[in-house]
Amino acid sequence: MRWIHKFDEEYHDQLFDLYIQEWWTKGRLKSDVISAFENSDVVFGWLTDDDQLIACARVLSDFTFKALLFDVIIADTHRGEGLGRLLLDQITGHERLKNVKSFELYCPDHIAPFYEKYGFKRSSSNLLTL
Repeated sequence: MRWIHKFDEEYHDQLFDLYIQEWWTKGRLKSDVISAFENSDVVFGWLTDDDQLIACARVLSDFTFKALLFDVIIADTHRGEGLGRLLLDQITGHERLKNVKSFELYCPDHIAPFYEKYGFKRSSSNLLTL
């Protein structure tokens, strides 16, 4: 198994297939998903020995104060194997992100306990959208 930090064209189909399995991704176009990953500051992909993409995430950051995690996804067939923790370890330990003071993400209440085990805390601030 190995990590990748760029999704070359050979992985675009796999990335989109993994991505559209989530409840928040319905109706998104492949071109938009690829663009989102290409325009993120740091991206992560976990490949099996036979080059199957089984996890991904992307991060937007100023590399000092904040890093915002997006699209943290583990393939259904590999959940419960510790890949979520490995992915978070890769993100927080990444060379460009390891000195960031605050990592943030948005998730529904039923997923929050997983992140809380890693040390994330629920925020009292409100998310405002436009």
